[in-house]
Amino acid sequence: MTDVFPIALLFCFLLWFVNKNFKSQFLTNLRASPQTFHKKSTSRLGGLAIYFPLLITGYLIDSAGNYEFLRLALICSLPVFIVGLMDDLNIEVKPVFRLLFLLPSPILFFFVLGIRIDSVGIIFFDELLKIEIIGLLFLSFSLVGIINAFNIIDGFNGLLLTYCLSILLTLILAYESNSGIDWLTFMVALFLATFAVFLFNFPFGKLFLGDAGAYLLGALIPIALIEYTFDNGYSPWFVLAMLIYPVTEVLVSIIRKVFFRKMSALQPDGLHFHMLVFKKISKKVGFRRIRLRHFIVTFFIFSLNFPFLYAANLFKSNSILLIFLCLWYLLIYTMIYFMMLPKYAFKKK
Repeated sequence: MTDVFPIALLFCFLLWFVNKNFKSQFLTNLRASPQTFHKKSTSRLGGLAIYFPLLITGYLIDSAGNYEFLRLALICSLPVFIVGLMDDLNIEVKPVFRLLFLLPSPILFFFVLGIRIDSVGIIFFDELLKIEIIGLLFLSFSLVGIINAFNIIDGFNGLLLTYCLSILLTLILAYESNSGIDWLTFMVALFLATFAVFLFNFPFGKLFLGDAGAYLLGALIPIALIEYTFDNGYSPWFVLAMLIYPVTEVLVSIIRKVFFRKMSALQPDGLHFHMLVFKKISKKVGFRRIRLRHFIVTFFIFSLNFPFLYAANLFKSNSILLIFLCLWYLLIYTMIYFMMLPKYAFKKK
């Protein structure tokens, strides 16, 4: 399973080299948008350095036959990956169509991999989830939402990657045999491929994860969490507790845009948590090097999130403590967020 790491590093190097030496409308990455903070073209094709090394490892190097889950997961996530890749290649897709094009992946996860959200800890709703169509709709809604949430928090060097690596590492270290060897090899391979991109991304920003990478991780990590949780009989709130950062980010974003700014929830506005932290750091500290500011933002948010991820793993069978943990995170997050939020955020756009 460690074969994926050198392959991913090679892909990262090639993507960096091509961006540095060959220019085209598909590869140049300098955009005028609220989320853009870099001034030089940097390849945002880091998703290729995760997907294809995993594909090569799963199909060409699997001598022991332990990559069945990985192979199926990569096939099922292909629609998600392609949608993100189109944006990375400067092929414009309207936000509504992008959401629709994400739907095949949750459907494939449901029927091919058998990914099910068996319970949410609410008796009445748990009974409804036993009905196949409702279970499918709920999984689709949840995955499409979390995929977009992962993309939202992919704003600075290392930000999403440190979060994903933290989740993957805690799951690998807490591995229990009920999840199966296929699940473990999948998680280790995904961790190593992601870590390779991390080395090129943080802190110097030589390669960006891109929408394809963010969407891919936003699909693969949640299904691994769901599989791990229900295979081992843990509380369904464990999944939410592990994903509380992106879930909170997307919920706050929707409330801010729809109810306060009277704009589409799909329209960017530059007021996400990490952006506000960046602006505060730039104003108060005033470091000239933008990468140093990126480093501080990533480290600050990692310091905020990691204790909650650690605590979630300690109490993964205790629904009451996990609910309290989620509520406590929401409280801390919103307090810090509204302290940083500028006054114009409450005005119509």
